[in-house]
Amino acid sequence: MVSIKSKNLLVLLIEIDENDPQKIISQLEERLSKKFFSKNAEIPFLIQVKEGVEEGVIDKVVEYLTQRGFSYLLKPAEKKGTKPSEVPFNFENLKGSNVLIVNKNLRSGQIIEHAGDVLILGSVNPGAEVRATGNVIVLGELKGIAWAGYLGNKDAVIVALKMQPQQLRIANLFAPVEGSIKDKERPQVAKVVYNKETNTYELEVEPLV
Repeated sequence: MVSIKSKNLLVLLIEIDENDPQKIISQLEERLSKKFFSKNAEIPFLIQVKEGVEEGVIDKVVEYLTQRGFSYLLKPAEKKGTKPSEVPFNFENLKGSNVLIVNKNLRSGQIIEHAGDVLILGSVNPGAEVRATGNVIVLGELKGIAWAGYLGNKDAVIVALKMQPQQLRIANLFAPVEGSIKDKERPQVAKVVYNKETNTYELEVEPLV
């Protein structure tokens, strides 16, 4: 079975819980008409994977969608056990109950805290805060506070389609928000990189694509 969720057609969130790629693709073709593909090219998508789904299945679904003009918002890390600077995004596929999906905008004073990844299908307004032991993904505007890997996970990332935060933090590292985001209209990713010259870890923000 495959289900599709979206927030004002901004991003497609595709949930997959079986290992038959042809069946999944057939369901996608039923739900996403040819007219939809032609009118909404380059819409980004995320895949939420249930336990037991094989990696090869996901690869075929990703290939199908990218061939039709959609763009994969986040790619998994190429390999595990490497320093953060050695992979473009150290982000594993969203899996099962480790993901908290919040289908609303967060207002000032609201705090979301979760032991796992947090996916916000909306915006985080000033005064709101998201804390996750894993990754924080905001499919809207991030204008509040985001803290990923708050138990010390430097491999976590923070992603937002529009990054205008009050504060960014990964593990115990802060990002210099002022002046660090050059193109606020493009999706951005905050991640930890290893500086070989200083032998230290630093938090950097750069365009996602």
